[in-house]
Amino acid sequence: KDIGSMACVLKGKVDQIIMTGGIAYDKAVTDGLKERAGFIAPVTVYPGEDELLALVQGAIRVMTGKEEAMVY
Repeated sequence: KDIGSMACVLKGKVDQIIMTGGIAYDKAVTDGLKERAGFIAPVTVYPGEDELLALVQGAIRVMTGKEEAMVY
């Protein structure tokens, strides 16, 4: 429901749906998400529990000028 809500707020301009965390190891869950929300945007699955590391790395890329911050 939250993916659909956010897609509405973003006026359908959704670049990517990213699923992370331990639940991303569950094929039934990831397949269900792709089936139900894949029409909104491509779904990428990053199983594992490295969410905080990924957030920090993204922030560092923005702070060092390697990436531009996106405004949503």
